[in-house]
Amino acid sequence: MNLQELFYNIYNFEIMEAELLDAEEYDKWLTLLNDDYEYYVMEGDNRQGKKLDFGNRKFLFSADKNKWKLFIDRLFSSYGWSYQYAQTKTRRIIGNIRIVDLKENNVVHVASNVLVLRVNAEDIKEFPTLISGKREDTLRIYRDNEIKIVRRVVYLDSTSYPSYNLYFPL
Repeated sequence: MNLQELFYNIYNFEIMEAELLDAEEYDKWLTLLNDDYEYYVMEGDNRQGKKLDFGNRKFLFSADKNKWKLFIDRLFSSYGWSYQYAQTKTRRIIGNIRIVDLKENNVVHVASNVLVLRVNAEDIKEFPTLISGKREDTLRIYRDNEIKIVRRVVYLDSTSYPSYNLYFPL
């Protein structure tokens, strides 16, 4: 596969993943994750007049594939208050997708930007929330051109998270 075909496949994969998450097809989304999947949302330090500093490596949130499965199972159970009552809807926009590095063993490092709109579908008094950041993905491509996410690190553009819970992947 040449670089142009690889980029096309990765681009379609990233868009398809966002569509699955927005449609709340979490079981299908879990199949996109490698068994050793790692997920981190990084919190930066804000120094007045400076860019966000992520050198401190503070995690706002971390999970693996099993933890996401537990979250999803709980979300759709009678204990899943955020699903049962809030009826939150999300819309992800993924952009600036670029291949950063190609490694051995069909491992590809990809960077992208993400913008997530979160809206409570039942409460028009609640303001929509926008969450933006940069994503760094490590993808593995298998022999049948199946792509799996091995690792995702999200660097938020804000030092404060503008939402009351984080039960969905960015």
